[in-house]
Amino acid sequence: MKTYKDDQKTIANLLSGKVSKKYQGKEVVVMEGKVYLLPENDEQSKNLINKLIQEHPGLTPTITFVPKHGTYILLIQK
Repeated sequence: MKTYKDDQKTIANLLSGKVSKKYQGKEVVVMEGKVYLLPENDEQSKNLINKLIQEHPGLTPTITFVPKHGTYILLIQK
């Protein structure tokens, strides 16, 4: 499976800290450049991801955490 070409740009915007408070401090799913809030309920989250995979065959959804403004995230790269 592959990701949509604009997903990386959308994720970079989400992590920049210049996003709506609606997404800050939440887990989101990015698919085809669109952002979906990941429900806190595991069953609802599973249903959302399965629905997105069925609607967009061949693409992989990306799940990420959007930090609140002023939050630092440690990234370790090898």
